[in-house]
Amino acid sequence: MTCNRHNRVSGLICGLVAAGLVVPAGEPCAAPRPVRVVCIGDSLTACGGRGGRYTDWLAVWLPEAEIVNKGIGGDTLAGGRARFRRDVLDLDPDAVVIELGANDFWQAERPIEALAADLEHMVRAARNAGIEVVLASCFGDAEAGDASGEFRMDRRRRYALGISRFERDIAARYDCAYVPNMQVDIKPVDDFPECWDDRRHPNRAGNKAVARRILAALRERGIRRTG
Repeated sequence: MTCNRHNRVSGLICGLVAAGLVVPAGEPCAAPRPVRVVCIGDSLTACGGRGGRYTDWLAVWLPEAEIVNKGIGGDTLAGGRARFRRDVLDLDPDAVVIELGANDFWQAERPIEALAADLEHMVRAARNAGIEVVLASCFGDAEAGDASGEFRMDRRRRYALGISRFERDIAARYDCAYVPNMQVDIKPVDDFPECWDDRRHPNRAGNKAVARRILAALRERGIRRTG
């Protein structure tokens, strides 16, 4: 599997040494590093407090993996693109979770085509590097009846529809796992008040539900507990 490329290479080398097909150069085979998952996003990746971010739940459920949180409140697709090399590619992860677009929706300033180009740039760069990709969204899939209500009712609804459509298209073209509405289990907000710090940001309990959705997508891409 691509996500275990480092582990496979290390295991192959150690196996060849054990079989006498490769002469070790005086150094024992190093243990393979843990699977690394980088989660890049906005406040929905950063929120939840100490131990309460969705990445903290992923770390609990994937104890053998290294989960890296690169969430920045207020970030946009353009911001994610600008820091993608530093915050993702340079860390050489096995998988990346990309959670961006909500602030683009609230700002409603840039053309949908420009937003799509930013996301595609990040996804293409990751896939070219052999990194598995999970696209984690909060807009839902209107065509599938999984629409997130507040985005559909807003005057900016064309942004929500446009973003969800290009997310789905990019996920299909680049063979990514796609979570159309990572908050679907805790919406509407008024029905799950115990899961929210405010109307836009889940708390620790809410992020547990979010993390389950993202965990399922990571498992789909071969990232799973090994013990």
